Amino acid sequence: MTVQKTPGGFGFIPGDMSFASAGVVALAGMAIERAVLAAPAPLAAGFEIVRRHMDWIQRPLHALCGFELRLPASMPMAEFETFNGVYRAQLEAWGLQLDDGSFPLARTNVAPTGNAPDEPAVLAFAYTVAAPQSAPTFVVSGVAELPERFQYPRDIVRRGETSQDALAEKARHVVDVVNARLRSLRVRWDDTTLVHLYTPHDVAFALQRTLRSAIGISPIHGVTWHDASPPVSELELEVDVRRYHRELTLPPEPTPEGPKP
Repeated sequence: MTVQKTPGGFGFIPGDMSFASAGVVALAGMAIERAVLAAPAPLAAGFEIVRRHMDWIQRPLHALCGFELRLPASMPMAEFETFNGVYRAQLEAWGLQLDDGSFPLARTNVAPTGNAPDEPAVLAFAYTVAAPQSAPTFVVSGVAELPERFQYPRDIVRRGETSQDALAEKARHVVDVVNARLRSLRVRWDDTTLVHLYTPHDVAFALQRTLRSAIGISPIHGVTWHDASPPVSELELEVDVRRYHRELTLPPEPTPEGPKP
């Protein structure tokens, strides 16, 4: 997997899915920041928040390099593809589509078990800024228990199984894929400050042990577990890893009646 450069100050690993890359890394002299919405916002409103924030920090839309989305529930593949059409249309309107029709931004997109939004929503986004002295910053897109080139649902690892043994095997597969992506981005697990696990199953301990035995490390900041499912039906877990230069939480959007006292 070869990292390709973009005008936005980041490199990316081309992904098999046309709506997202496998991961992004800031180029020399740049760094990746993350902005989190106070609450998930429906896609149209969320995209408008993103646009306004990029204007406010005086960064071009081409500096956008990652999105974190939330869904009401996991979807059948056909419904997921329809959803991706809406997402792709917005990125295309912003001029972020590559010549081959794909998009370089990283993405994680999951369905929370509790407090799920009523409709697909934007939770957070990432972008590059100038930072000559920054440590390496990067985002690996969410990885579920599917090989890099797959036929869904046939190639799901241990499809239909949720025993501890099956979940551990799924976790090992995901760790192998993430490890390959980190190598492609020329960063290490030790550079990672955020390891996120998304699953409704009790497998966080198995993932931690998998990292320790397969890769020989234990994440310094641990593993953050989210009670959430991958976006497509029949998938059981997803993992992403990241390191940011800075994170900020955006203030709540004012209501039509104005802020409350």
